[in-house]
Amino acid sequence: MWSTCKEFSENVEDCRKVFPSLYDRRRKYILILILLLLSTSLVIGWNYYDIMWWISWYRILEKNGPLYLFSLYRLCRVPTCKVPYPPIAVIMFVSIYALAMIMPYQLRYAILKLILVVVPAYIIFKVIRKSRGFEIALLWLLSLPFLQILFALQFDVLVALFVLLSTLYIWSGKHFKAAASLAIATLIKPIVAVIAILHMIFLYRRGGFRKVIEYIAIALVIGLAITTPFIVASGKNFVENVISFHATRPPQDASPWAIATFVLESNITKYNNIIDNLWTIPFVIALSFTVLGFIIIMRQKPYVSLRFLALSTSILLLLTIVFGKIGNTNYLVWIVPTSIIALDCQILRKFYLLTTLLVLLVSVPMTGIMLYLAPAVSAEPTFMAEDLGYWDARTLFMQSINYYIIYVLSIFQQYSLLPIRIVAPSDFLETINYITTLIDVKKICLVGLVILAQILLMLLLILHYKSLYGETSC
Repeated sequence: MWSTCKEFSENVEDCRKVFPSLYDRRRKYILILILLLLSTSLVIGWNYYDIMWWISWYRILEKNGPLYLFSLYRLCRVPTCKVPYPPIAVIMFVSIYALAMIMPYQLRYAILKLILVVVPAYIIFKVIRKSRGFEIALLWLLSLPFLQILFALQFDVLVALFVLLSTLYIWSGKHFKAAASLAIATLIKPIVAVIAILHMIFLYRRGGFRKVIEYIAIALVIGLAITTPFIVASGKNFVENVISFHATRPPQDASPWAIATFVLESNITKYNNIIDNLWTIPFVIALSFTVLGFIIIMRQKPYVSLRFLALSTSILLLLTIVFGKIGNTNYLVWIVPTSIIALDCQILRKFYLLTTLLVLLVSVPMTGIMLYLAPAVSAEPTFMAEDLGYWDARTLFMQSINYYIIYVLSIFQQYSLLPIRIVAPSDFLETINYITTLIDVKKICLVGLVILAQILLMLLLILHYKSLYGETSC
């Protein structure tokens, strides 16, 4: 589908040395491990906090009829409903959830995850295999950023797919398809529009100003064609949900600006008008210097390789994660496909290690333990920065676990010698009472996790900058 010149052919032996288990007889065990991880993540549960808002979209259309889809941003009102997503995310979920509702309850988790996560992940796997071979493509399926999305259920693997496709299309001269792919990605998560800067620089170098105008035109046509009906039907409510909400929300997750949110919690409202957009200053500075570097390198290179474009794409997305005010670790999955395609295997091993550490040492402790599990065990509320309010952590946890899985587990336990008996998600919480001690040091732990996240993210960014500096044309 895409000719990659000789960019990757010389790396096979190096990859065999760096990842020997992917190439020898042990590979069958890796395949078994992948199947186990995929099947477990597919059915065990989801992040109910996000899903409950999505389901509220479907409930509105179920009550009023599908013709009210364009009015959803007007009909969806806090606190019972919230829709801070662009239209494509909304359209996809309500359509897929309508299909899932036809299925037995036990299959609904799987249907949603299969269509929203597994299918785009498989397409990404095929694209990586085309460029770098089956063995390196397996690293995508084993990457914890991907498995994290499969477990929690989000739209980010879809974003990763369209980011990857737009990179490949722009490099292969198909700028109309590139613009369409990036427009779709932007209408799922708007921040990825930053990649358009790289695309326009590349197009200007290759085809002049006319190509850039065509690229912008097709992206705008697609964007307006999809959003205009919603804007007309919902009016200012569309702008308030998709733009104003994100502009005024406080910093959160692994963002360095989120330290204030973790420390102040609900008191962040007193200072939010001051700090909520401060992140744009260092981000614009870092972005400007990076883009200037891209321009200088492209002017000096007789040929711009796919590796260069993929690395540059990952760098721009990393900048939004490192300097942005919403340091959601789910966003890491956006860069995994482009980085796997671009990085040589020696550096790819370091990339794989850093992304794994970010999930295990930051994402799981921060979101899974400190914000959900510890408050749930302690029967205390947890502060949700997105809503500037407190939620019942135990309810969120129990609704995130697939009750059918617990039921099946309880049947197996009848024939088990293990003393632990779990017949409901709340029973699991009772077995880990020791976690309540973390509540006393919750804020300190969260601040420490943000600092650790920034260190690991900066190492990732440096890794990509160094790879970009050493990249040569094929």
